[in-house]
Amino acid sequence: MNIEKGDICVFADTSFKVLWNGGTTFNVFDNFGTEVDCFSVNGVTNSSDAIWHANNFIENLYKEMGGADV
Repeated sequence: MNIEKGDICVFADTSFKVLWNGGTTFNVFDNFGTEVDCFSVNGVTNSSDAIWHANNFIENLYKEMGGADV
């Protein structure tokens, strides 16, 4: 996992971590530190917004993986 200065972890569980760059970009890593996805959201202005978007993304990811709940 390549963490850049200023990245903020806005989600973490036993399977995934989501880092937010403080702007529009979120990077999703598996528990081995391999980047598995990234997504962008315009208008994220604070860490609370970023946490909400990261949780929403991971919830949808788990649904796509077979219906597991976060």
